[in-house]
Amino acid sequence: MKAASRRGQRAARYGRWCERLTIWLLWLRGFDLVAWRLKVGRGELDLLMARGAELRILEVKARRAGAWVAGDTALTVEQRARLQRAARAWLNRTPWPSTIRFQRVSWSGWRCRFHDPERWDGLALPRSHPDA
Repeated sequence: MKAASRRGQRAARYGRWCERLTIWLLWLRGFDLVAWRLKVGRGELDLLMARGAELRILEVKARRAGAWVAGDTALTVEQRARLQRAARAWLNRTPWPSTIRFQRVSWSGWRCRFHDPERWDGLALPRSHPDA
Protein backbone atom coordinates (compact mmCIF):
# COMPACT_ATOMS: atom_id res chain seq x y z
CA MET A 1 0.00 0.00 0.00
CA LYS A 2 1.33 3.44 -0.89
CA ALA A 3 2.11 5.97 1.82
CA ALA A 4 -0.41 8.47 0.40
CA SER A 5 -3.15 5.84 0.58
CA ARG A 6 -2.29 5.04 4.21
CA ARG A 7 -2.32 8.75 5.06
CA GLY A 8 -5.75 9.10 3.44
CA GLN A 9 -7.10 6.16 5.43
CA ARG A 10 -5.70 7.58 8.67
CA ALA A 11 -7.22 10.99 7.87
CA ALA A 12 -10.63 9.43 7.18
CA ARG A 13 -10.47 7.44 10.43
CA TYR A 14 -9.51 10.57 12.35
CA GLY A 15 -12.39 12.49 10.73
CA ARG A 16 -14.92 9.81 11.74
CA TRP A 17 -13.49 9.78 15.25
CA CYS A 18 -13.90 13.58 15.49
CA GLU A 19 -17.49 13.30 14.26
CA ARG A 20 -18.22 10.74 17.00
CA LEU A 21 -16.67 13.00 19.64
CA THR A 22 -18.72 15.93 18.33
CA ILE A 23 -21.91 13.87 18.65
CA TRP A 24 -20.96 13.00 22.21
CA LEU A 25 -20.16 16.64 23.14
CA LEU A 26 -23.46 17.85 21.69
CA TRP A 27 -25.33 15.06 23.43
CA LEU A 28 -23.92 16.40 26.71
CA ARG A 29 -25.37 19.80 25.74
CA GLY A 30 -28.84 18.31 25.29
CA PHE A 31 -28.88 17.56 21.56
CA ASP A 32 -30.25 14.39 19.98
CA LEU A 33 -28.77 12.82 16.86
CA VAL A 34 -31.06 13.08 13.82
CA ALA A 35 -28.61 11.85 11.17
CA TRP A 36 -24.89 11.14 10.82
CA ARG A 37 -22.99 11.16 7.50
CA LEU A 38 -26.25 11.59 5.59
CA LYS A 39 -25.81 11.18 1.82
CA VAL A 40 -28.12 13.50 -0.12
CA GLY A 41 -27.61 13.40 -3.86
CA ARG A 42 -23.99 14.32 -4.49
CA GLY A 43 -23.59 15.91 -1.08
CA GLU A 44 -23.13 14.67 2.43
CA LEU A 45 -24.27 16.30 5.65
CA ASP A 46 -21.89 15.35 8.47
CA LEU A 47 -24.28 15.72 11.41
CA LEU A 48 -27.88 16.73 11.96
CA MET A 49 -28.67 17.27 15.62
CA ALA A 50 -31.83 18.56 17.29
CA ARG A 51 -32.55 20.21 20.61
CA GLY A 52 -36.17 21.05 21.15
CA ALA A 53 -37.50 22.58 17.93
CA GLU A 54 -34.05 23.62 16.66
CA LEU A 55 -32.27 21.65 13.95
CA ARG A 56 -28.51 22.09 13.86
CA ILE A 57 -26.63 21.12 10.69
CA LEU A 58 -22.97 20.60 11.56
CA GLU A 59 -19.95 20.39 9.32
CA VAL A 60 -16.99 18.78 11.09
CA LYS A 61 -13.51 19.61 9.82
CA ALA A 62 -10.63 17.65 11.32
CA ARG A 63 -6.94 18.28 10.75
CA ARG A 64 -3.94 16.87 12.49
CA ALA A 65 -2.21 19.21 14.93
CA GLY A 66 0.14 21.52 13.03
CA ALA A 67 -1.47 20.89 9.64
CA TRP A 68 -0.80 23.44 6.92
CA VAL A 69 -4.51 24.28 6.54
CA ALA A 70 -6.42 24.32 9.81
CA GLY A 71 -9.95 23.00 10.12
CA ASP A 72 -11.06 26.54 10.98
CA THR A 73 -10.50 27.70 7.41
CA ALA A 74 -11.17 24.47 5.52
CA LEU A 75 -14.74 25.28 4.35
CA THR A 76 -14.82 26.96 0.95
CA VAL A 77 -17.67 28.94 -0.58
CA GLU A 78 -18.33 26.07 -3.01
CA GLN A 79 -18.50 23.55 -0.16
CA ARG A 80 -20.91 25.80 1.75
CA ALA A 81 -23.16 26.06 -1.32
CA ARG A 82 -23.05 22.26 -1.74
CA LEU A 83 -24.02 21.84 1.93
CA GLN A 84 -26.96 24.22 1.49
CA ARG A 85 -28.15 22.32 -1.59
CA ALA A 86 -27.92 19.02 0.29
CA ALA A 87 -29.75 20.50 3.28
CA ARG A 88 -32.49 21.88 1.00
CA ALA A 89 -32.88 18.48 -0.69
CA TRP A 90 -33.17 16.73 2.69
CA LEU A 91 -35.61 19.34 4.00
CA ASN A 92 -37.77 18.92 0.89
CA ARG A 93 -38.25 15.28 1.93
CA THR A 94 -38.22 15.82 5.70
CA PRO A 95 -39.68 19.25 6.50
CA TRP A 96 -38.45 21.02 9.62
CA PRO A 97 -40.87 23.76 10.61
CA SER A 98 -38.73 25.58 13.15
CA THR A 99 -35.28 27.12 13.56
CA ILE A 100 -32.45 25.76 11.42
CA ARG A 101 -28.86 26.64 12.19
CA PHE A 102 -25.57 25.73 10.58
CA GLN A 103 -22.44 25.30 12.66
CA ARG A 104 -18.87 24.43 11.84
CA VAL A 105 -16.84 22.36 14.25
CA SER A 106 -13.10 22.24 13.72
CA TRP A 107 -10.68 19.82 15.30
CA SER A 108 -6.91 20.21 15.44
CA GLY A 109 -5.40 17.25 17.21
CA TRP A 110 -7.31 17.10 20.51
CA ARG A 111 -8.45 20.72 20.33
CA CYS A 112 -12.07 21.30 19.34
CA ARG A 113 -13.64 24.61 18.37
CA PHE A 114 -17.37 25.15 17.97
CA HIS A 115 -17.79 28.16 15.69
CA ASP A 116 -20.75 30.48 16.17
CA PRO A 117 -23.97 29.00 14.75
CA GLU A 118 -25.41 30.68 11.66
CA ARG A 119 -29.12 30.96 11.01
CA TRP A 120 -30.29 29.12 7.91
CA ASP A 121 -33.97 29.92 8.39
CA GLY A 122 -34.32 30.48 4.67
CA LEU A 123 -34.28 26.69 4.39
CA ALA A 124 -37.17 26.27 6.84
CA LEU A 125 -40.77 25.80 5.79
CA PRO A 126 -42.54 29.10 5.18
CA ARG A 127 -44.84 29.86 8.07
CA SER A 128 -48.46 30.05 7.06
CA HIS A 129 -50.17 33.38 7.62
CA PRO A 130 -52.77 33.16 10.44
CA ASP A 131 -55.37 34.98 8.30
CA ALA A 132 -55.01 32.57 5.40
